[in-house]
Amino acid sequence: MSTDKNAMALYVRVVEHGSFTKAALREGVPVSTVSRRISDLETALGVRLLERTTRQLRMTPIGRDYFELCRRGLAEFDAADSLVNDRQAEISGRLRISVPPSMSDLIVVPLVEGFQAVHPKVVVHCLVTERFVDHIADGIDLSLRVGELEDSSLVSRNVSLHRPKLVASPRYLERREPPSHPDELAEHVKVAFSRWDRPLQWTLTSAGETVLIKPVPALVINDYAGVRQALLNGQGVSELPTFIGESALSRGELIEILPAWRFPASKVGVIYPSGRYLSPLVRAFKDFCAAYFLLHPLAEAD
Repeated sequence: MSTDKNAMALYVRVVEHGSFTKAALREGVPVSTVSRRISDLETALGVRLLERTTRQLRMTPIGRDYFELCRRGLAEFDAADSLVNDRQAEISGRLRISVPPSMSDLIVVPLVEGFQAVHPKVVVHCLVTERFVDHIADGIDLSLRVGELEDSSLVSRNVSLHRPKLVASPRYLERREPPSHPDELAEHVKVAFSRWDRPLQWTLTSAGETVLIKPVPALVINDYAGVRQALLNGQGVSELPTFIGESALSRGELIEILPAWRFPASKVGVIYPSGRYLSPLVRAFKDFCAAYFLLHPLAEAD
């Protein structure tokens, strides 16, 4: 018995997206077409692959096994096609990426401009969001994220480091004596960056001594651009990533505080789904990111 490989691919998309509607939108076909093709596939196989309700789509046990085999098989087909075409093909098409808010202007714009200078036929769509995206459901090819990867279904390639510095404006330091030790920091922190789902705490280390600080600022914001502006306005001491505060530090608009005390470095990774053969476009951008951040590091290494 031979089954339609396009129907197999459509079945994989339905499962990955969790609904007929989302799969239809992604493939650009009517929902009725998707439903009919999956029904025809089940008829040809003589088994039920999916249990359908008004609220939920669930694989049957044999449907789950069939999905895993189909996904692997389709990846092999893609790999075979790419093996033949990669070196001859011109890099083009649409690339969908996701980045945190603080990276959108200072990092991503020059990064994408550099990539498009080499591959002018590439169009980049960038989703700027604080949350960790669902690469399949959100239709994201690749994302840039700071910190350790927790999702085992994803792959991360480390491309740089992120390490903030403690800074304040000369205006603030004219009014207040700067702290001489991290234990004195709390009263100076008026604004700070934090994600919604995490408590605000800083760890600083110097000469083998480590101090944990839990500031309680008047303004907590999940975008470093806002923190930077508040500091320039004289709103106390806070931490800024090197790439965001660098220009203001070089012009003397901000001054580093307690330079002997360092925050731990966090990894910056290029993240993409595992178990999926990367297209030439995604692979080219991933490799370009590694080369770009080697020349334009986001922070000093240890």
